[in-house]
Amino acid sequence: MICLANRLLREGCWKMRLVAAVLVFLFDPFVIGTSLPAQLRHPLPAIQLVNQMVQAETAAMRNRQHFLYRKEERSNRTKGHLWDELVVETSDGPMQRLISEDGKPLSNSQKKAEDKRIAYLANHPAEFRRETQKRKEDDARMPDLLRELPRIFLFKTVGSEGDYTRIAFQPNPLFQEESYQDRVVHAMSGVLLIHMTDMRLCELDAHFEHKVEFGYGLLGTVSDESHFSITRKEVSPGQWKTITIRVHIDGSILLLKSISRDVDSSQYGFKLVAPDLTVAEAAAIVRSNTF
Repeated sequence: MICLANRLLREGCWKMRLVAAVLVFLFDPFVIGTSLPAQLRHPLPAIQLVNQMVQAETAAMRNRQHFLYRKEERSNRTKGHLWDELVVETSDGPMQRLISEDGKPLSNSQKKAEDKRIAYLANHPAEFRRETQKRKEDDARMPDLLRELPRIFLFKTVGSEGDYTRIAFQPNPLFQEESYQDRVVHAMSGVLLIHMTDMRLCELDAHFEHKVEFGYGLLGTVSDESHFSITRKEVSPGQWKTITIRVHIDGSILLLKSISRDVDSSQYGFKLVAPDLTVAEAAAIVRSNTF
């Protein structure tokens, strides 16, 4: 039983994180009544637009550049505090330095603790890679997840605004769930926004259609009040980054272990960095850069 619970937690979390990171939305309806129907401007069926978006996003993953940016986050990770961090991306994962907490600069003791933590990671790159391994695994699974989307959901074009087309999605009743994570993803519906020139995903809002239960609720549940949203924009030619994430996942495993997750974060001020930064070089940047 405990092994099954661990499997549920392990299988469920990565895909929820991915969907939260790429489609990784809180269902926030847009005013579409006065907009020109996208079917009149973009005659392709919604499923074809989604497939083109998936192809563009998959290709972009192979040509991603690395950035230095600021990140503000309030989440389980920050224990409910508002963290302002400086982040630099590397091939091994993001190096982060805490700048302030709840709008207040770090105390001298907090600064020393951050310096000590970052220095340790710089001198022990294997430990840094271990800490960021889960993120890399999620990134590696992302192309497969994107390719699954047209099979999991039904899509309908519902509006158009300038160079953007809005598409609603809902569970495909013909989709055969094969895992616990499939059941979680398949329970969602919402709206996504596609940039028609670049065929890139700009926004996605999603909520759960119903409560998801494992073993008739005895093994675990995910609340129907769970929801998430992300917003993305082009920060450099051909480079789109997530700029806001809103996640609320409420659930439990074996009615004991919580899998609840809350994230409210925003990223801004993106600056290109070298694509081959070492862990030590990334550490030096976050230690010295005041942004």
